[in-house]
Amino acid sequence: MSKTPTNTDFDEIARLHQANYAIFQAQSDAELKQAIQNALKSHLFIALYYIVTESGLELAFSHDSKSPLVEGALNSLDLSAADIAQYFSAGPEIFTLEKAKAPTGLLAPFEIAKCATCAILPVLADVVTQGVILLGSIPANNLTPDKINPVIHCAETIPVAQANLRAAKATHQRLRELEAISETSQAISSSTDLTALYPILHNQIRAAIGETEFLIALYSQETETIEVPYTYTDGKTSALEPFPLGEGLISILVRTRQPLMLVEDTERRSRALGAKYVGEPAKSWLGCPLIVGGAAIGALVVQDAKNENRFTKDDLRFLISLSAQVAGAVYNTRLLEDARQRALQLQTVAEISREVSSSLIVDNLLQQAVSLIRERFNFYHASVFLLDPSGQYAVIREATGDAGTQMKRAGHKLEVGSKSIVGTAAKSKEALVVNDTSKDPNYYANPILPDTKGEAAMPLRVGDRVLGVLDVQSVHPYAFNEETVKIMQILADQLAVAVVNSELFAEAQERLSQHRLLHHVTTAAASSTTIEEALNSAVQGLQVTMGGDQIAIMLADTEQKILEVKSSVGYPNEESARLKIPFGVGITGWVATHRQPQRIDDVTKDSRYIAVNTKVRSELAIPLVYRNEVLGILNVESPRVGAYTENDEEMLGTLAGSLAAIISHSKLLEQFRTQVERERMLYEVADRIRRTSNTDKIIAITANELGKTLSARRVSIRINLSKATKDVSQA
Repeated sequence: MSKTPTNTDFDEIARLHQANYAIFQAQSDAELKQAIQNALKSHLFIALYYIVTESGLELAFSHDSKSPLVEGALNSLDLSAADIAQYFSAGPEIFTLEKAKAPTGLLAPFEIAKCATCAILPVLADVVTQGVILLGSIPANNLTPDKINPVIHCAETIPVAQANLRAAKATHQRLRELEAISETSQAISSSTDLTALYPILHNQIRAAIGETEFLIALYSQETETIEVPYTYTDGKTSALEPFPLGEGLISILVRTRQPLMLVEDTERRSRALGAKYVGEPAKSWLGCPLIVGGAAIGALVVQDAKNENRFTKDDLRFLISLSAQVAGAVYNTRLLEDARQRALQLQTVAEISREVSSSLIVDNLLQQAVSLIRERFNFYHASVFLLDPSGQYAVIREATGDAGTQMKRAGHKLEVGSKSIVGTAAKSKEALVVNDTSKDPNYYANPILPDTKGEAAMPLRVGDRVLGVLDVQSVHPYAFNEETVKIMQILADQLAVAVVNSELFAEAQERLSQHRLLHHVTTAAASSTTIEEALNSAVQGLQVTMGGDQIAIMLADTEQKILEVKSSVGYPNEESARLKIPFGVGITGWVATHRQPQRIDDVTKDSRYIAVNTKVRSELAIPLVYRNEVLGILNVESPRVGAYTENDEEMLGTLAGSLAAIISHSKLLEQFRTQVERERMLYEVADRIRRTSNTDKIIAITANELGKTLSARRVSIRINLSKATKDVSQA
């Protein structure tokens, strides 16, 4: 005969059903846990609720209506999956302690409480045990199927509620992912700046996955380098220097073009993939490559340095979806930025090209060029070196910033072919790019440019001639790609043309100035009344033109075959300025004999040189030839080695031709003047003789006038008559 339920029983059953309904309606894990606790507190039994973990059972909740704590309850119990299946897969069971089939120690609280009957109610999802509810009754209130039936319903409801929560969580997660992807897509469509896109991506990942370390990497196939423009670690954002594609996890993403998630034993699994670490590896690591057209252009990475199993398959799916959206945006934005940068660089080329074609002042042009290059290309430093006249050193001509000012003030120079980027480029006549100065043996570390990480040097070439080097430096390694180097070489070639134009202009101006002076010298010499005056005027003018050198004009005595200095300036003493040199002796004697100019860069290496002044090192001797006759030698000397150029030889050759003509004309003029003077005197003598009838007086006048005319000390006139000889002398 069954017992009729009392009002108390109905009230207890109603509470249990209400608690079960609360379990089913739970909207979160916390609500579910509280609802299970409320359900097990709704009766007078001792209740224990264990959940199944990887290691066994773990106590989630315990209840005793007589005491706040259940004495003897184990917090955890190590059991294998097979043990759990053996003990808890048969369904609900009611038994006495003597007949209990349970792991050792699990029923200890019921033994302590001296329960008459106990029940084991497994929480099953399909056939998988997810938890266990243990019930024990006091001796006066034994457990019956009717009493535990609501608890059985509770055990059946728990897996359904958990499944609902997982489904709701997954749905919410998926909706949040889709929302994040949508927001990211909108942000991408409205953003043309990568630096503005990075924080947006980070915020979406933070909202979907939670607070983690995050970075975005960009890969350059051209330079095979990886750049990390945005990284978030320990609450701070920063950027990492570019590094070559190597053997790290990011490099593996780029090479394999496959996502990678490591959430357990990360270091061992990473090394199994061939990855190498610098520093402590993260405990959880998740990365997805950015793929465009089958090629990797970068990667999105999240990691947790402290916790394993931080990321789930849902996180992986979200990151894969997000990376698909981001890849196209990053690629297009990089293309746009590259196009903008290229346009700005080409504009720089055009501006400098215009200046090259319109400016002949090279210093102003070079100063503008290095400033534009530094600003438009975002370089750390830019400078132009020009080779010295000997071609041995590259000397800084223009440079940017305070460092450039210091180097120009110090006359900074580098030997061609030296262990430096500039010296090597000047020697090889080819562009030299060092994308990582810390690894290059040719890098010369300049202490006033301590932040240089990359350097490129482009020779200033015109044909096979190298005039100098354009040097640019960056604070970032791997900053120079092939396109940038090509543009920099174009700029270097343009600057080379500007330097040549400036040299030609300066040379033309110098030659014009010299020819003006030569014209003045020639005009002054031509207007002189005597040869001596003409020669003196010529050497004085030449000294101004040649910058204070030792200058002499030697006239030739063709009968005695000697050269005699007739006019000179700059000689240390009078004796050396009045030399007489035989034809064929010394450099000037050789020139007189062979009628060919001689330009000697170092007279100490020429055996023909006659050492008049020990300080002389170079000499230029030009023959003065007029109508195939050598009239003399124009000779200039300098204490500098290689002081005279081909232009100097040409200029003095022109002057020598004019001086030869002036000397020849001056000689003819003096001869004519002498002849005229003699004829005048003869006329006067003849006139006086005609006016005298006395023979003796005629003879005396004749002797006297001849003596004056010829500057003779004694004149004797003998007259042979037919019968006698008369001798008239005039002293």
